[in-house]
Amino acid sequence: MSGDGSATDADGPAEPVVCPVCGAGFESVSVHDEGLMVNMRDNDRYQRVCLEPVSDDGTALIRFFHHTHEQAGSDGPGSPGGRIP
Repeated sequence: MSGDGSATDADGPAEPVVCPVCGAGFESVSVHDEGLMVNMRDNDRYQRVCLEPVSDDGTALIRFFHHTHEQAGSDGPGSPGGRIP
């Protein structure tokens, strides 16, 4: 692991240990290189998915950080990292 809070992944961009968008923990990460749709209404598993644009050898990608209800701090407003109101 490097000193910037990310782990090295030989198959793509380095994966952070906390979400770079909201600063909270996350359950999983997915990387997408083409169109997609996100619908979080009535989702039993995830409260929020944060999106981060990244590049892997010049290929534009979108990295998704999947936050559970507990990780997203759904008991009150805002995010654990304080970046989302």
